Amino acid sequence: MTNNWKYIVLMAAAFPATAALAQSGDAGRRAVELENYQEAKNIYKSQLNDKKAADNAYFALGDIYLRTDKPDSAAYYFNQGIANNKKSAINYVGLGKLELERGNKAKAEQNFEEALKQSKSKDAYVLTMIAEAYINANNATEQDINKAIGYLETARERESNSPLTNVVLGDAYLKQNNGGKAMSAYDRAIQLDDKYALAYLKRGQLYTSSRNFNEAQEALLKAIEINPNFAPAYRDLGELYYFAGQYDKALSTFKKYVDMAEDTPETKAKYASFLFLTKNYDETLQQAQAVLQKDPNNLTMNRLEAYSYVELKQPEKAKEAMEDYLQKAGEQKLISSDYAYYGRILNQNNQPEKAIENMEKALSMDDSNADLYSDLASLYANQGKYDKAIEAYKRKRKNVEPSNADYYYMGNIYMQAGADSITATTPEKAKEYFQQADSTYAKVVEANPSYAYAYLWRARANASQDPETTEGLAKPYYEEFIKQTANEKDKYKKDLIEANSYLGYYYMLKGDKNNSGQYWNAVLALDPTNENAQAALKQLGVTAKK
Repeated sequence: MTNNWKYIVLMAAAFPATAALAQSGDAGRRAVELENYQEAKNIYKSQLNDKKAADNAYFALGDIYLRTDKPDSAAYYFNQGIANNKKSAINYVGLGKLELERGNKAKAEQNFEEALKQSKSKDAYVLTMIAEAYINANNATEQDINKAIGYLETARERESNSPLTNVVLGDAYLKQNNGGKAMSAYDRAIQLDDKYALAYLKRGQLYTSSRNFNEAQEALLKAIEINPNFAPAYRDLGELYYFAGQYDKALSTFKKYVDMAEDTPETKAKYASFLFLTKNYDETLQQAQAVLQKDPNNLTMNRLEAYSYVELKQPEKAKEAMEDYLQKAGEQKLISSDYAYYGRILNQNNQPEKAIENMEKALSMDDSNADLYSDLASLYANQGKYDKAIEAYKRKRKNVEPSNADYYYMGNIYMQAGADSITATTPEKAKEYFQQADSTYAKVVEANPSYAYAYLWRARANASQDPETTEGLAKPYYEEFIKQTANEKDKYKKDLIEANSYLGYYYMLKGDKNNSGQYWNAVLALDPTNENAQAALKQLGVTAKK
């Protein structure tokens, strides 16, 4: 099972949260849950002339348009709902949700207050939808979530048997990272309606986030059992298989979601995102370009087109596609991975300074992305900015403990810095860098004493401090490397030639013919044509062993 259980940013961008759009039992809502938005619109539009259903129909239509990123259409239906009925509390909720989306909290709260006034704070559905608006708002604060929970508790007092209210309450607790209370709320929804597929979906999502594969799978399969056409359950099940490293199963399950969900650019974008995550870059590119022919401003597809060109190692096309995407998206809609990928693209197009600038921007937006620090360090090192490269690894430590690979790359940076200092005729500075390389490689030995390569790296760092081999600083590390690899000489052949050559030369300088000859003969055993070993043995007057 993979360790990457965090929802990947591409998928998070492509998949809006499943929300409750209407009261339980509503056919339009069921269509929305299946992501059949056109069917849902048709159902609600047919209810606009029904006095009893019109309020909810206007609100539901507005909410669908809001969810599918069409705020102007959403505003039209919310306002039409109020024009049709000035006391339409639920459509004031819709206007409040719209203002929250626009970032105007004060105006949103005015609309929510009007909704509460018109419903006299007695309508559980109105209270629940206000709470949901706060929960799903961008940059929702702790105060917003607490306010939402207050509305939901009041809603449960008004209507104790609402599965919907309990699902939304679970979402609120989830925003507070309180998985226990969230699960209790979802379970309560299921107790009230054991055929409520959305509640099982939420349970599955929560178990997925807590890495409980078996329980997550069981909950999602239960949702599918209740409703075999419940598209979002197939989507999340596909994600679950992806997280579990079952990529073929993930892709086939996600394909079922695509086949069941409405055939829209949004659905295609989700499928392309999933193809990207499963490393099907050629297919991702095909899907993205097919959508862009009809919808050239689809931001997810523009992003995926650029990313795919990077992965397919086509840097010039990647740069063109990425810069087109950046212009269309605008700075406000860019995410951390956009800057990271742009940094990679710029580096591939020989623009390292701009690449560094974008990598730093990516980390400023998401400093938890551990892999970016390594990429940034490599960029700095390639520019000869070794101190900044090491600093990047030190910044990485704030989020994750250094791995053996980190120590290896840090040691290499010190070695590279030392080599450059020798070229610049600053031997004291070079020696300091080589000492730092040695102490860094030593961390690998401490963590894994049986890892042979760590001794080889330490040997090289010490040999660099003693270029004339007069002190033999590398001797104990080469000896340990030979000892560690005694039973795998073919695997380590090249490096064993290096180790034995060093020791043969060291003893030659000391005038110790026996030991020197022993090591040079070991070189010939590994490489019978090795000219250095042959010359050394000839100089020593020692016969080469057959």
